[in-house]
Amino acid sequence: MNNLDPFQQTNTLDEVLLDIAALIELSPRDRRVAENRYRLLKQHVERKASPLAPYLVDGVSLIYAQGSIATSTTIVSGTDDDRFDVDAIIEIDVPAHWNNDQALDLLEESLQGFPGVENIERCTRCVQLQFPFMHMDVAIMDRRARIAVERAGDIFHSPDTGESKRVPSNPWGFTAWFRGKVGVGQESFAEVLSLHRAAAGRDRLSVLDENEGLVIAAEAQQVDLPPMIPSAVDTQEAVALKLLKRFLNLRYEDLPEKRPPSIYLTKRAGDVGYVRQGLTTQLYALADSTAKIMRNHIASGTRPHELNPSYHPDLINDRWPAAGTVGVKDMKVFAEQLEYLTARLGEMANARLDVMAKVIDELFGERVGKEQRAVMVARYDRRREPNRLFAAPRSGAIAAPAIVAAPQTYHEVPIHNFHSMILSRWRK
Repeated sequence: MNNLDPFQQTNTLDEVLLDIAALIELSPRDRRVAENRYRLLKQHVERKASPLAPYLVDGVSLIYAQGSIATSTTIVSGTDDDRFDVDAIIEIDVPAHWNNDQALDLLEESLQGFPGVENIERCTRCVQLQFPFMHMDVAIMDRRARIAVERAGDIFHSPDTGESKRVPSNPWGFTAWFRGKVGVGQESFAEVLSLHRAAAGRDRLSVLDENEGLVIAAEAQQVDLPPMIPSAVDTQEAVALKLLKRFLNLRYEDLPEKRPPSIYLTKRAGDVGYVRQGLTTQLYALADSTAKIMRNHIASGTRPHELNPSYHPDLINDRWPAAGTVGVKDMKVFAEQLEYLTARLGEMANARLDVMAKVIDELFGERVGKEQRAVMVARYDRRREPNRLFAAPRSGAIAAPAIVAAPQTYHEVPIHNFHSMILSRWRK
């Protein structure tokens, strides 16, 4: 490092990735809107006209967040919009005489007329409520058996064609497992992340109706319920997982193969644990170790068999990879994407900012990359002694206002080589 380096206090690539993470996640306001819709969900399915209302048991049945919203790893899904997908579970005692389609049939009927919804779609294991910038996937959990494991039960697999069945599940327990695995001793990381959120965070979810405001008067029976969306998980493992999910979303947009489920990626993030060398290396370790697992399965003729640590009958990757040669292709393509990511991280770890910017656009989307560069320029322009970032024509270059008037020639900034050493060591 030298006096011309604007990144004396923090590593360049880590800083860029933190901005990207802040840009693609739910803002605090978005979380409040989503939380409110969960509470509206409870009110809606408990109303007198709801076919499910008689089966919800006060003090026993819960409606709660599951999946990425519960593990605090929800991200924007696509390149052209800012859509978030969140998941909810409704627990009921399913009558013994119901067939395996009936629960979702009645759920779909009960959700008609939900406030602010644009469309309702029946899916294989859930019913999807579609709002502007947000989908809510609602599934039924049958708790009638009162399994000894907390909140474990069966969800329903009800396809348009083929056999309907029950699937053992415990999303509540999986969330508790993940949140217990990550984040020990990362107070300093959470502080840095909060600064990036303040600079780069975006509100996306819209409030459409006065009855869908941020504060809904809950019924008395709801007062004692815990928050339906658990608190944020501000850890390096969770941020790396968000970045990996964003990368894979973009890579799989034009691929015929099925993307591995988010819960499998979340399990991998929990298993990898904290990598002390920083965010870039955390992401590298997650991608690299998972790619190696895929390659080992391909070589040995096996496939991943990831059990929910809280409830082993719950196979969290039961629909991925596919059976037979199709599944081998699923794993091969997944490994290739992960290996591509690690290679590009290695390139950026020892690259100029203009080169890094172009790779960021490729990995995480041009729109997000452009927003990140604007945030970075503003951050450095505000510093007491702003240093030159860079200026490069016909590239993804950015320039602080202090040098906008500079000639349009190539301005290099010092490279940073901290991560190149770390990544080489990780490869061993």
